[in-house]
Amino acid sequence: MRIAFLTDLHIGAEGEKPLGVDVRQNFRDALAFLPEIKPDCVVLGGDLCYERGDREAYRWIKQQLDPLPYSVYPIAGNHDDPVMMADELDLTHALKGNEIYYAFPLSGYPVVFMDTAKGYCSPEQMTWLREHLQAIGKNMLLFMHHPPVLAGVGHMDTNYPFRQSDDILSMFKALSGRVTIACGHYHVEKAVLQDNLSVLITPSLFFQMKHDPVEMIIDHYRIGVREINLSPEGVTSTVYYLDGNK
Repeated sequence: MRIAFLTDLHIGAEGEKPLGVDVRQNFRDALAFLPEIKPDCVVLGGDLCYERGDREAYRWIKQQLDPLPYSVYPIAGNHDDPVMMADELDLTHALKGNEIYYAFPLSGYPVVFMDTAKGYCSPEQMTWLREHLQAIGKNMLLFMHHPPVLAGVGHMDTNYPFRQSDDILSMFKALSGRVTIACGHYHVEKAVLQDNLSVLITPSLFFQMKHDPVEMIIDHYRIGVREINLSPEGVTSTVYYLDGNK
């Protein structure tokens, strides 16, 4: 099972180029690259919109996705409006309150899709996650926008971390199997390994930032597409970089 993971699109209004970046063309280029890796499905990792949820932006994204020959599974990020996003991307079946979260197996491998748009999860989502993890009790793949761990990325760790790290990590580390978490939010490529966790932080389709500074400093404008492979032998992953439109 091969998954293409695209995150942090930051699509603005038509004609808008945030920081001089043609983010709409970046997204089109990332989609055009997908036949190179031949995914079975695509996951969008949140921050689909530039600064806040925007119906026109979600509709434009859906127009780009509709011709694809792959199933697409979106999750919400902190720049998204999950209710609006669910309405425009046909996700109302997965909307619980004001959060989008769901789970199902892909080729028999348990996969969980979370909503961290607020920087944390509601008590209801945390209860659902705890019960779901206990029912799985084995190796699993989880998609969330925010990394559940600090990652040595000064600006994001200091200003925009996931606010329930201790709670959610205790759930993951109580499992007997290995948990692979694919996420974005930090605009870097990084892998963090802790106990039974493998956290795969994925580059943005907007820009990448320098890891160390506490202030936000852009490193480069190349965009990243992550390939995730699920097999009986485990989970493997590769990041491909494409030239960005700056």
